Amino acid sequence: MHSIFELKKDQAASLQAAEALLGPNGHVMTTAENEQYDFHMKKFEDLGNQIKARERMNTIRAAFPNGMPGIGVADAAYQRPVGLMQTVSTPPNWRLTASPEYTESLFAYLRTGGKTHTGELLAGADGVGGYHIPGSEQWTRQRFANGSFPKMNAAMYEGSGGSSDGAGGYAINVPTVEQIIPLALPDMGLMDAATVIPTATDIKIPQQASFGTSALKTESNSTLATFGGTDPTLGQITLSAFMSGAVRWVSWELMQDVQAFQQFVVEDLLRGQRILEGQLLATGTGTGQAQGVIGNTGNGTGAPYQLTGASTDGMLLLDSLFDVTATLKAAYQANASWIMSRATALTLRKAQMQSNLYAPLWTEGADGTPLLLGRPVYFDQNMPALPTATNAGVVPILFGDFKQGYIIGVRGGAGVNVKILDQPMATAGQLGILAYRRLDARIRRSEAIQAVTISHS
Repeated sequence: MHSIFELKKDQAASLQAAEALLGPNGHVMTTAENEQYDFHMKKFEDLGNQIKARERMNTIRAAFPNGMPGIGVADAAYQRPVGLMQTVSTPPNWRLTASPEYTESLFAYLRTGGKTHTGELLAGADGVGGYHIPGSEQWTRQRFANGSFPKMNAAMYEGSGGSSDGAGGYAINVPTVEQIIPLALPDMGLMDAATVIPTATDIKIPQQASFGTSALKTESNSTLATFGGTDPTLGQITLSAFMSGAVRWVSWELMQDVQAFQQFVVEDLLRGQRILEGQLLATGTGTGQAQGVIGNTGNGTGAPYQLTGASTDGMLLLDSLFDVTATLKAAYQANASWIMSRATALTLRKAQMQSNLYAPLWTEGADGTPLLLGRPVYFDQNMPALPTATNAGVVPILFGDFKQGYIIGVRGGAGVNVKILDQPMATAGQLGILAYRRLDARIRRSEAIQAVTISHS
């Protein structure tokens, strides 16, 4: 097995070989040279991965990524003003920043106040808007004001569990997995069931408010009889866009020291955005925010089905499912689906089992999609739960063609936008990560969605 030193030596040789193929400015590489260049760069990348893996296995290197203090480095390398403990981190690509091209680009960046920004600077970027200074790696290791290096007591044994300084417990390295296990997103099926479109401006959506009517015409003989009837009436809804989002402030130190944290923060912002939007799609007021489906659909079968706590409650719930399907017009039946919480679905499945029906209500599609009376079921945690105490009526179940009945508009496309705010809190060493999206939703055809209302005595 090659040592880390040998791997790094081979990696440097691969990079030099690739650079040699580039030749002087204006040189056009042949097909063979392109293939050799790709080979050397692939080898450079593979060797880099091997080096990282080997260094992770070495607990001493993990504790001191810039080398052990006072070992193997000439003291002349540290001829600089010293205070107390001074440390400057070394970027992974510090060898690349030693090139003349990088140095020239860095000084051009400084001279122009940050207006000149070339690709060479990427080799020294620290991830929070700063760049590595060539040669500053000699300032990396720690040194006291008197010129001595810090010392560490050797660990006599590790049984102390880190509780004894004299026994070496404080020196025991406890590695942390470089991944933060996230919480799972809750069920949010309303967006999956509805029609979602990108918008660039507000959209006016006309809709028919009432039918035109026809009338019988009297036979014309000695008198003239005209046709009767009334004209249809039209309405209009506006699909707009309302801003929502959040910002997380993270210290530069944390962003630099914990590489997994930046990705975690961004993913957490995305999850928080989806959770808020899921709540609005269910119960939004429609004023300054999306209009939710609850309370804005058809009445279904009208009066609430009343639970009494008796053994017949299960059958009553099953009856409500059959009854609500009959309230949906034929034009919406083919693409109809159900929306409910998983808890409500579980109660319905238990009711089916207790009732011992010869024809099962719950089945499963070929792709694993749950089906209720042959129609797909979408789960959404924001749907109200079945009432367990005195309640005048809640809507825990919706049935209908949500593609026809509910429209969601996302301004600028389907993605959530993320911005890095590196200036507002720069003097405090804080980096802001902002996620936002503009979204609206409207019921465009209330009769396409029917509700099941349940009360409790």
